[in-house]
Amino acid sequence: MQTTWTSPSLTFSYVTLEDLTPISEMLTKETVCRWLFFGPNLPEVTHAYFLPFLDENALALAEDRLPSNFVFTIRNRKTKAFIGQCALIADEFSPGAYLVGYQIDDPFWNKGIGSEAVTFLIWFAFRIAGAYRLNADTAAGNQGSARVLEKGGFVPEGRQRKYWHARGGYHDRLLFGLLTEEVKEDVLATLDRLFS
Repeated sequence: MQTTWTSPSLTFSYVTLEDLTPISEMLTKETVCRWLFFGPNLPEVTHAYFLPFLDENALALAEDRLPSNFVFTIRNRKTKAFIGQCALIADEFSPGAYLVGYQIDDPFWNKGIGSEAVTFLIWFAFRIAGAYRLNADTAAGNQGSARVLEKGGFVPEGRQRKYWHARGGYHDRLLFGLLTEEVKEDVLATLDRLFS
């Protein structure tokens, strides 16, 4: 079963035990966690969160099936340098709906990687995971993340006021959605060629 997908510049691979160290280091940073409702985390907190995904992946691979959730490490295709992680987390009450998530390490910001990660997740969700809907959210102050989602075709669907309490303040939560019928077949065909 395939576990890694590539674009001309990036690789997206199912998260492994070896990936937990760079992911944990990334999520100790105040800069990376500024707009997240969690973190900065101690490494053991990050490990505890990701270990069930690793166990699920191992079982799914042993049974030659897709896991329920899809958590990926993002690396530079040429250098193999760690860049971040992205995920599709299944909505337990709506089979076929997934929550989109991504964190990019701060040295790699403003290079289009967030947009490419979201594009990969859209392609993977609708081509491989069989999704009918993607959900996404971001703190209202995180304009960069909102732009990434809108650029990917996500539609703004609402605002939850003072939804998150983090780092001493309250943050509104912006909600976004993308339905399978909103992504044109020719776009997915182009992405089929991009993510070999």
